Amino acid sequence: MLFSVSSRYGAHRLRMARTVFGRPLHDVSAYEIEGLLVDTGCPSTAGALVGWAREHGVAQVVLTHHHEDHVGGASALRHQLGLPVLAPALALPRLARGASIPLYRRLVWGRPRAVAATALPEVLEHCGRRYRIHHTPGHAFDHVCLFDEERKWLLSGDLFVHERALFLRRIEDFDLHLESLRRMHALGPELLLCAHAGFVEDGAAALGRKIAFWAALGEEVRARGREGWSPREIRDRVLGREGLLTYVSFGDFSKLNLVRACLRSGTGEAVPASGDGVS
Repeated sequence: MLFSVSSRYGAHRLRMARTVFGRPLHDVSAYEIEGLLVDTGCPSTAGALVGWAREHGVAQVVLTHHHEDHVGGASALRHQLGLPVLAPALALPRLARGASIPLYRRLVWGRPRAVAATALPEVLEHCGRRYRIHHTPGHAFDHVCLFDEERKWLLSGDLFVHERALFLRRIEDFDLHLESLRRMHALGPELLLCAHAGFVEDGAAALGRKIAFWAALGEEVRARGREGWSPREIRDRVLGREGLLTYVSFGDFSKLNLVRACLRSGTGEAVPASGDGVS
């Protein structure tokens, strides 16, 4: 098990993962700021998170979306420490009944337990700070970001992840994700607190680079499609070979999904808003 904590700018980053032979399978980060815990990591690290939260005075929990690597410790925090859990209104039914997830995701993260949560308000006030809640669908239908307008900090969940992200889940909506990125870029965040990239300085510039990369990639993919290339040919010649997790996930997480999403982009063909996915 990986459970490590680092601190910058008065915030704690909690990196968590299940490990095999001492190596993390796929780590994810939660953030604690003045007793506010944003996201709770994966189910396999819930016990360690409860112990840390008890020692460090966590008072309130916020979830950015319903995926198991973000809600995995929420049930334990609520039941063992009595902490209130807030989440996007769209996520509440899934959180209440617990998630049914594919085998590969249970192996990587563990299966989260059901948790009763309260809907996030439009503005969350905590320790004299105001966090505006922005609905940012694309990666997940219920995804939200928290923005501290005074400090210009964006707690971005899985919105950003990486400037040059090449893999996508089948269920993710490329157009919605790009639109969400553009709206958060317009806020001019100075610091991103990302679930995978960690502390990202000059957040607006980083978001801008991701937007530009995805927009250019989308144009190239569609151009190759108009030339008659198949999605697999585009994948092989533009993005390169798939990674190991593509095969482990039976294609749920792949470069080919990104190619297909780019080809659908702008056509009006969308993934159902109630669909599921994971970061």
